[in-house]
Amino acid sequence: MQIHVVTVPWDTHKDKLVHIRDTVFGKEQGIPKELDQDGQDPGATHVLALNEAGHGLGCARLLADGKIGRMAVLDEWRNQGIGSRLLASTLDAAKEQGLNRVFLDAQKPAEGFYRKHGFINAGDEFDEAGIPHRPMELALPIPFESEPDLAKPQVREQESTSEPDKAALQHHRGERECVAALTGLLAEPQRSMNVYSPYLDHTLFDVQEVVDGVSAFVRRGPPAHLRVLIHTSDLVVGRGHRLLELARRMDSKIEIRRVPDELASDTHTYVTWDQRGYWLMPDFREYDGLSNLYDPVQANRLDERFDYLWERSHPDPELRTLRL
Repeated sequence: MQIHVVTVPWDTHKDKLVHIRDTVFGKEQGIPKELDQDGQDPGATHVLALNEAGHGLGCARLLADGKIGRMAVLDEWRNQGIGSRLLASTLDAAKEQGLNRVFLDAQKPAEGFYRKHGFINAGDEFDEAGIPHRPMELALPIPFESEPDLAKPQVREQESTSEPDKAALQHHRGERECVAALTGLLAEPQRSMNVYSPYLDHTLFDVQEVVDGVSAFVRRGPPAHLRVLIHTSDLVVGRGHRLLELARRMDSKIEIRRVPDELASDTHTYVTWDQRGYWLMPDFREYDGLSNLYDPVQANRLDERFDYLWERSHPDPELRTLRL
């Protein structure tokens, strides 16, 4: 059976959209109707999944400010990729409207779904209608073909004009895939690289292939420089760490700082380079990662947060004993 996902007007498809939402949010989850019907539907963009008979199977909406919500799929149609198609169509609508960012409040059980599609945590967990939610956001990629010049101010002196061809979001599941992706991207940086890892994860960064890649990067020439932010040095000092040993030998090219305790709340682990690419695990406790070799929008968003924390961080006295 064919399933069609289309953008529809609220006034002509209200009955189908309300039926899906009443079934999922009202009957299944016990959410009061007044919370669902908030008066913003007439001005929103609505996406609807339909079967060949024209029956509504799932829906989503996009508000003018970039907030995605009311994502719902009827129970008997779940686990068939309809949610991913609804989200993809909603993101397409956001791009067509010129939005550079979308955000949402993910119900806790759906957080992994949104991470798989590139969203990252954007705030603390909160409760709404008795259901835990997590704010999440996604920076939308620059449309290279239609607006190629927009990418240039954010990318310093590109050696090649082929970067847009690399723009593809990759998903890495499990320790092995995350390490392989991290190792592979280390050929990309030419000038700058930032690493944020709360505990400088041994599984990721105490791997000889990764350390060799970092070493090759910092030896590429005078501009090459690596900055590392961690939350604590206890594990890396106590257990030893190859990357720390490399930093000891090349302290003019590698800097490591500890984030102050009051700011050490980010749960991400990520690597960015040259203001154009990134590798990201939204939660450092879960080896479920994303990467894009050319996405200046997301890379710069991560760098902005990194720079904010870097300016407020200092070398850890425990690391000074290693002459870092």
